Amino acid sequence: MAAKHVAVESIGSYFGCMTDPRYTRNRKHRFVDIVVIAVCGVVCGCDGPTAIRRWAMVRAEWLQGFLELPNGLPSRDCIRNWLMALQPDAF
Repeated sequence: MAAKHVAVESIGSYFGCMTDPRYTRNRKHRFVDIVVIAVCGVVCGCDGPTAIRRWAMVRAEWLQGFLELPNGLPSRDCIRNWLMALQPDAF
């Protein structure tokens, strides 16, 4: 089976039709930035928000190459809250 390569920059476009499940107040990080970080982290073997955050910290320079990250990397709690707010039916 041939491997399919996906450009990391395009991951956000796969989730473009999803509505942001977070409350509108206190949104510090872009929805697409959290999506890309979470998806990449899980693909790399992360098993939760703490592991995703650690993965992102190690790869912060690489992530900044294609994500805006206007307020830096999202915290573990931000990633956790985002994951908990996701609606499975949206997928």
